[in-house]
Amino acid sequence: MRRKRLATLLPGHDVTGNPWVTGIETDSRRVTEGDVFVCIRGYTVDGHLFAEDAVERGAVAVLSEIPLPHLTVPNIVLVSTKQEIGRLASIFYDHPSRRMRVYGVTGTNGKTTTTKMTYDLFRLAGRVSGMVSTTGAVYASRELDTPNTTPEAVVLQRILADMVEAGVTDCVLEVSSHALIEGRVEGISFYAAAFTNLTHDHLDYHATMEEYADAKALLFRQVELTSGEAIVLNEDAEASEVMRREAPRTRVVWYGTSGSSKADCVVTWDGDGVTVRKDGKTGQAKVHFLGDFNAANIAAASALASTGELTFEQLLENIPKLTLPTGRLERVDFEQCEIYIDYAHTPDGLDKCLKALDSDDMELVVVLSAAGDRDRTKRAEMGRIAGAYCKEVIVTVHDARSEDPNQVIDDLIQGIPEGVKTSSYPDRTDALHHAAQYALAGRRVVVIGKGHERVQRIGQETIPFNEAEIILNELHRLRGQEPAV
Repeated sequence: MRRKRLATLLPGHDVTGNPWVTGIETDSRRVTEGDVFVCIRGYTVDGHLFAEDAVERGAVAVLSEIPLPHLTVPNIVLVSTKQEIGRLASIFYDHPSRRMRVYGVTGTNGKTTTTKMTYDLFRLAGRVSGMVSTTGAVYASRELDTPNTTPEAVVLQRILADMVEAGVTDCVLEVSSHALIEGRVEGISFYAAAFTNLTHDHLDYHATMEEYADAKALLFRQVELTSGEAIVLNEDAEASEVMRREAPRTRVVWYGTSGSSKADCVVTWDGDGVTVRKDGKTGQAKVHFLGDFNAANIAAASALASTGELTFEQLLENIPKLTLPTGRLERVDFEQCEIYIDYAHTPDGLDKCLKALDSDDMELVVVLSAAGDRDRTKRAEMGRIAGAYCKEVIVTVHDARSEDPNQVIDDLIQGIPEGVKTSSYPDRTDALHHAAQYALAGRRVVVIGKGHERVQRIGQETIPFNEAEIILNELHRLRGQEPAV
């Protein structure tokens, strides 16, 4: 059993009694004998209200942001438990990020794909590698579901420690702006970090695009503060300069996608492959997925992997073996039918997705949606983009939460140009059934918004929802065949 004295976890704090700690928890329901309970103020729940419950379950100490005088165990008051818990967990788990190389990836679009590609490049080159991303944590033949793009600090440090024990040498971590603001990656020493781009998103959380950029830049400040090896920046993204300012003394590896680029790592799209230029060498590699925008993801991943000493030859050999993450331009497997699922949930992501599928020989239909209780300012723009590529748009909602689905639909339709035919479905299942009919009629259909996710968030409930399965079952039904499951 892992054990640490409480004072060891809180250097500089006066700790009465200095009890042994055998675990750290932020949810009182998970507390067991010997744990320290950390009170976190969440969006809907304040952990301070559950401190006494945690003590009853065996907590030997409570960390809080306000004094809790009625507790019978040591109570240490911190300015911000969110900002401190990552460092505390890092100490408890013996600083796992110092015992392997940790690479961070941030940006608006392409984070998950770049994270997976970097992980795959290491893995295919024979490194014992790990990954934590939107699609989950993967290492040593293990796959774990993670509730957020970047898990909360204690969970993340626990995963990193387990990776070290499993022999992982290179871990790639997808880092969201929410995670950076909320301290989820505090206590992590980053060997290197990459930036993809900055486009319209999360303005319900960040007041302005400038604040959004500053949040992303915290990752690069952390690379420098933890004496990281390098930062990897996109020469085509204006916000890269914001990232650069936060790490002025750290080596920069630039990447680009233009044939005339002078960047350190250049990847250009050639239809069914890419040309890679790096270290004065040039080579071609086949790729087996759609989307010329993925040249930037390959370039970012290649540049980031190269900071971990992968050679040009290793990169070129393994780029043809790369695959996209689940739910990224993922084709539903049904004969003589083209229907795709994609995670696009920003204007830029939607534009890139539709551009990749646009062609003169097949009419494109999009199932357009947005999430409830999230950034409303991007919805009309997503409607405009959908209407620019499609003569017909199926409008629906995903993860309505507490918002009226019809409000989400109205916001999306507001941006769709006149002359574009629209149909709306407050129930997403109805929209998917309608999409299946179009696919069987010979249209190319893409369903955006959910991607890899297998749940819907409605009200306070999280409901199982596998849209690939729903679509396949409807296609089988329409064809008069047995359902897929």
